[in-house]
Amino acid sequence: MMKTITPVWHCNFSHEIHLLSLNFNRYKVLSVDTEFPGFLRETPRGASEAILYDDLKFNVDNTNIIQLGITLMDDHGDIGPTWEFNFKFDLEKETHVQSSIKFLKKSGLDFQKIRQDGIPRNVFVMNFLKILAIHRNLKWVTFHGTYDLAHVLKLFTCETLLPNTARDFAAKASSFFNKLVDLKLAAKYSEGLKDVEVGLAKLSRILHVRRLGEAHNAGSDSLLTAQVYAKMMDHIGDGSLEGILYGLEDVRIGRMYKPRFMIRLPHLMPVQLGPCAAYTMSFKPQIPVQQHGGNYCVAPMQPQPCYFMPLPHVMM
Repeated sequence: MMKTITPVWHCNFSHEIHLLSLNFNRYKVLSVDTEFPGFLRETPRGASEAILYDDLKFNVDNTNIIQLGITLMDDHGDIGPTWEFNFKFDLEKETHVQSSIKFLKKSGLDFQKIRQDGIPRNVFVMNFLKILAIHRNLKWVTFHGTYDLAHVLKLFTCETLLPNTARDFAAKASSFFNKLVDLKLAAKYSEGLKDVEVGLAKLSRILHVRRLGEAHNAGSDSLLTAQVYAKMMDHIGDGSLEGILYGLEDVRIGRMYKPRFMIRLPHLMPVQLGPCAAYTMSFKPQIPVQQHGGNYCVAPMQPQPCYFMPLPHVMM
């Protein structure tokens, strides 16, 4: 199959999300990557896990996702379609780091089109969670996926704030990400790469994988991650690294947790989701960040109504 990356905007979202749902009947592995508007607080190299998570929470609490790339694979490493979901993002209203936006623009992101034609985040969540409710036994693949999964978790839960601790984050993430592989962590324990710092681009060169599309675009990066995983999957081992994110190695996402959460599903119009009683709820807007001398712009998050739907247990 010839590999392609399908850009998804508000105008073609309904069609492409339907195709995504159909493809989950064949492909049970999804490689994900995100683009987001930068780091408001930089984490020093060698920082403790507590500091890393505190910075992660601060950065994700105060920013929103811009792009989500999803590439599907089967259990044998055969790669299927790739989608690049572009979310509505207004630079005049949303928190961002100016240097990061400049970098993303150089990488080809069109922020005028993103503002005008981007997918409302609540529209994406309402539709995507319906798919996850049907296709539960999926494996998620990332490369250095801490921020990717944190932004996706924030998106899925329709909440402005992440949990207060890494352990609570892992427990909540386990409701969505039943199986998880972080390729940067796998590379750390791979023969010949131990104690060597590798990024996705360097690892792909080592494995002789060629990129399709532009770097730092979520679709291209998710496809490259999938191709790297296909090369590594037979050598990753016995699953002992499954559920562990690079940098948050003291907690495990997935199989050791079986919590039950109420998921907030944002909506534009009233809709009944199965047998669950639906009602609306507004929550407090986020407190704006106060920082002197920073090169980023800040805007408060706005409250939005949500549906509540219980997520069933996934039996292991």
